Amino acid sequence: MLHLRRKKDAAVRGVDLPGPRLTRWAWAYLGLYVALPILALGFLLDVFLYLLADRVFGVCYALLCLF
Repeated sequence: MLHLRRKKDAAVRGVDLPGPRLTRWAWAYLGLYVALPILALGFLLDVFLYLLADRVFGVCYALLCLF
């Protein structure tokens, strides 16, 4: 079974070491290669659906249509 719990801090030769964690570079790569593509795909899908609704069906569902 997959255990997703963090390991407890371990003592090595009497020195308490922190458990595993993501470094700054890991967070940067996570944002660049995971979060950014997902956000870009969502943005493109939103633009496509807006244009489809506006041009093909003649309705508007965006907030800008309220003004």
